[in-house]
Amino acid sequence: MTPSIYKAPVVGQLQAFYGALLMPQTKLTIKEQLLQIAEQLLEGISTDFLPVFHQINNYHPDFLGHPIEKLRHLEWTEQEAQQCIASEYGFMDWKEVEALNTDYDVAFEQAVQAIIHGNEAKLQQLLDRHPYLTKAKSPYGHRAALLHYTASNGVEMWRQQVPSNLPKITQILLENGADKKVTMKVYGGQFTTLELLQTSAHPKAAGLLDEMVRLLQQY
Repeated sequence: MTPSIYKAPVVGQLQAFYGALLMPQTKLTIKEQLLQIAEQLLEGISTDFLPVFHQINNYHPDFLGHPIEKLRHLEWTEQEAQQCIASEYGFMDWKEVEALNTDYDVAFEQAVQAIIHGNEAKLQQLLDRHPYLTKAKSPYGHRAALLHYTASNGVEMWRQQVPSNLPKITQILLENGADKKVTMKVYGGQFTTLELLQTSAHPKAAGLLDEMVRLLQQY
């Protein structure tokens, strides 16, 4: 049975707005893809598309938590859009994106998609075929491991969604060697999956927070 997916309205709106631009593409470098996303962000600002202002006040270091109405009336530049996207993907600034020479790992990205969509069979198939995946990290600046994506916190906003079988997905990762103590770089520090989970609104809203905490604590 296909799991249901909980996603906050703004997450779904951003997914629809950016569309295929969000999916890692082997024909583009990471820098080229993030540049296209930043250009789309700027387009959203110009058309007063409200969800992108939520994106800005979640990620742009100069505007964290600022009221949406205030952000809507500011002048925005290409450089500021690039800074927002750089921050969302865990880079300190756009210079770090420019300096990046790492390609996408297709198997890793497929595994992330399997996690956030609750596709147990696909995830297990990928882990069987590529055992290194449970130890691998994202090429993005936050350096998230696969397990971090189960917390729906700190990673790209558009990937912060919760499948109804998230505990089973998490169990598959742990049983295949994922390290619950591994950290990712976010919020000015280094955090484990459990630490991110305990401050994540999405698993709580999906009614899975307590079960997820128990699962991670028992491993």
